[in-house]
Amino acid sequence: MGEVGLARATALLEVGRTEAARRAATDVLAADPDDVAALCLVARSYQVEDDFLPMRDAAARAVEVAPGEREGHLLLALANIGLDDGPRALAGAAEAVRLDPDDWRAHAALAMAEFNLVHRRRAFRSIRRAIELAPDVGAPHFVRALMFHAIGWTLPAKRSYRRAVELDPENAAALTGLGRIAAGGGRLAVAAGHISAVLAAEPGDHAARTALDRLVLVGLGGWGLAAVWGAGFLALFAMLPWLWLPPLLVPALWWGWAARTWRALSPGARAYAGRLLRDDVRARVRLAGLALCGLTALGLDVTAAFQDPDRPPSAAMLVVLGAHVLALLVTVAAAVVADRKVGATPADPAQPRPTDLLAENRETTVVGRWMLRLTRVGAIVGAPLWVLGVDPASTWAVRAVAATVALAAFLGYAEWSRRRLIRRPGPPNAALGTLSVPLTLAALVELATIVVTGLVPRAPLPSFVLVPSFVVITAGLLAWLGWLPYAVVRGLVRLARRAG
Repeated sequence: MGEVGLARATALLEVGRTEAARRAATDVLAADPDDVAALCLVARSYQVEDDFLPMRDAAARAVEVAPGEREGHLLLALANIGLDDGPRALAGAAEAVRLDPDDWRAHAALAMAEFNLVHRRRAFRSIRRAIELAPDVGAPHFVRALMFHAIGWTLPAKRSYRRAVELDPENAAALTGLGRIAAGGGRLAVAAGHISAVLAAEPGDHAARTALDRLVLVGLGGWGLAAVWGAGFLALFAMLPWLWLPPLLVPALWWGWAARTWRALSPGARAYAGRLLRDDVRARVRLAGLALCGLTALGLDVTAAFQDPDRPPSAAMLVVLGAHVLALLVTVAAAVVADRKVGATPADPAQPRPTDLLAENRETTVVGRWMLRLTRVGAIVGAPLWVLGVDPASTWAVRAVAATVALAAFLGYAEWSRRRLIRRPGPPNAALGTLSVPLTLAALVELATIVVTGLVPRAPLPSFVLVPSFVVITAGLLAWLGWLPYAVVRGLVRLARRAG
């Protein structure tokens, strides 16, 4: 009777009928409470539903009954990973590996446990071993993709996601990961194709819905806001010959890009995106901000039409410019508040779970934190070079030596900081994740300034190098001034705690 009941429960679980499978396994346990296979099947049924507390209870009972069997330890480790209980997850996964060193699932669980405890090197060694044991199974490749993606290494993450999809074309999570990477790289049409494929197969997939919401609101909406606001800024120069064209060209390019992305969505995803734009408060906030920035941009265009190019900007133009900047700041602040409010809304059992647009920003905290540190250090090493680049009396030899030293310091710190962040990534921070792209651009500007200062034989350097580098270096020095008091106070608090 027990074997027949277990076979029936296993078949039900394989076809996705988790409740029926759990009832069948519970019937087996009613006759034999110590049936390890039934206990493990109950744990797996809860795992399918991401219900980790009862999963842990069932797996712990299986380990208690049969401490020498690997399956119970593996399921217990996976349950503790889901509950963010790192030490217990690590202990369970290590025991599963000890009991069966050739089980790739045990090595993958060990990799996840090590990764969550920030033992990144050991985590990547464990997942590499899992892939060696099962090179033709998609799951370990997917786990490695998640690990790469979490630390911001999108190129190896993309390769691992693609390999996981090649081995398991129905892996919705891997397709969603590819869509997220494509959206983060600005390839919105490609992202739309990946996410549409997931939602066509699983319309209720929460991760895919979140990715689509980000694609529409942050991708199309964010770039649309940037295009309209940038067009308004370019309108400041519209009184000059042929410079009336860029303010029209930038929004037109965005419109074509948005239309291409919209066409790449499947009909179902397009209908969902349409409802999102009509009904979601986050979309309304962004559309209102887009309209506000559009009005101020139009005002700049009108004032520029009456501006004499040989005279300083008129008072009307300066007022409208201030309103244009204020419109952008208000829109960004309102969008962040709306995103946080919707993301923190309690789930209604009768409605789909609300998506959290800031969750992905928190996931890219490591990249933002690394770029912030590089920007601060680049400001320190780049400031003397900027002064040398401005001074016509500076010789090429002096600037070349100074640039070489600065480049070595910048690249050396970049590598040291990268390794340190792998070991100690710090707490999630949505603001750092949001600023990862502009911070990356700032660090690249500083790097380019260092290189150009050493290569250009004559000073002063061209204005297209000096102006952006001045802005970025000044911002980096201000970041230093803001960070130093915080670091001093934090150090004193830690010393006081240790002394107490």
